[in-house]
Amino acid sequence: MDIKIEVGKPHERSLKVHVDWSDMEPGFEKKLAKLNKQVKRPGFRPGKIPRKIMLQSYGQSVLAEILEETVQAAYYKGIIDHKLSPIDQGNIEDMSEFDIGKDLDFTMKLQVEPDFVPFNYKAGFKITKTEYSATDTDLDHALEHLQERYAEVEIREDGALDGDLLQGDLQYLDGDGVAIEGSHVKNRYIKIGDGVFGDKVAKKLIGSKAGDQVTFDIPAQTKGGEELHISMQVNAVETHILPELNDEFAKMVDPKFETLAALKDSTLADIQIQLDHDVVRAQDQTLANKLVEETKLELPDLMIDDYLDKLVERVRQERGADVNEAEVRLQNRERAVWELSWYLIRKKLIADEKLEVTDEDVEAKLDELVAQMPGDKEKMKALYRDKQYLPQIKDDIMEKKIFSHLESFATIKVKKASSKEIGGYHAHAH
Repeated sequence: MDIKIEVGKPHERSLKVHVDWSDMEPGFEKKLAKLNKQVKRPGFRPGKIPRKIMLQSYGQSVLAEILEETVQAAYYKGIIDHKLSPIDQGNIEDMSEFDIGKDLDFTMKLQVEPDFVPFNYKAGFKITKTEYSATDTDLDHALEHLQERYAEVEIREDGALDGDLLQGDLQYLDGDGVAIEGSHVKNRYIKIGDGVFGDKVAKKLIGSKAGDQVTFDIPAQTKGGEELHISMQVNAVETHILPELNDEFAKMVDPKFETLAALKDSTLADIQIQLDHDVVRAQDQTLANKLVEETKLELPDLMIDDYLDKLVERVRQERGADVNEAEVRLQNRERAVWELSWYLIRKKLIADEKLEVTDEDVEAKLDELVAQMPGDKEKMKALYRDKQYLPQIKDDIMEKKIFSHLESFATIKVKKASSKEIGGYHAHAH
């Protein structure tokens, strides 16, 4: 089998394939002989049917099998030998007349992942990251959540007040107030005045009683996001009697805390650890954005369309059949371009730098995962080695290697800030 490659449009490759009949003949004869033993023909014993009769009756069907197998073999040989990354199964063009004893010629046109030169990050580049410090306000919010966990619950009959919890069923509405199919959520708790349920929303919820139907709008939370329209059937109104913040409360949370001060110190430290973790994630995102923005990469329309096709299907499964496909595609096209670009850059970076996840890397990660878990750590590690979890664990390890590699070439300007600049850790985390 001889395969030559021609470059057409930016994302198109043509495989010019020539196969001698002598290469296909052994397969053809083997199939014909096997079939001879299987078919029943009056007057002949299995395997003893004359070749002429076999060719007349079954020659073309066997030839069709040989053709299909040859085309598949050419496809895989072509992409392996020429290191192509196809994004479709290809189209066959200009196939020669094919028959027993004849050589085969055809052209297979493929669309492939784009060739590109990644951003020269090794020359050095600059990014900025902001490190946030926890505040007393963050601590107050965390302690409030702990108090809520140990609160005594009372049912309020005379109408909800600020800070009460409404328990009920939510129905999302479209802009005309019509229920969106598949968006009914049962037994949801919302706290009046908390997060998106504050300000104007809180004013609509205050005074609600069991049996009421209340409708409210939640403003868009991100640039370009959508306002949410919600109708809630209130099933119950709960008010929580919070325990007093004192040493006894600290011991109730965890006997290791003998004083409220010890609980506060531990809680504030935990908040700072999470803030630091968020800073690392934000820096990783900044590094990825830098490479995507600086790399000149033209994506094939087929890749973008395939991404959006899968996304539309996921949205349809989540919301039901009533999905505006054109709107979903329009709203998510920019996201599709970014994620596909990062996928290609990441893939090339791994190959160029020969990054790999070793067994030692996996074991170290598993040790880290089970370190704080009670019980038999070896059993927990065995669970994580299951094929259900291991691919994601390996992907997380590779992601860390990628960003560590990129960071080594970056000059990072560090800004210090209080968590107040992101609305407080409580708001940031939710």
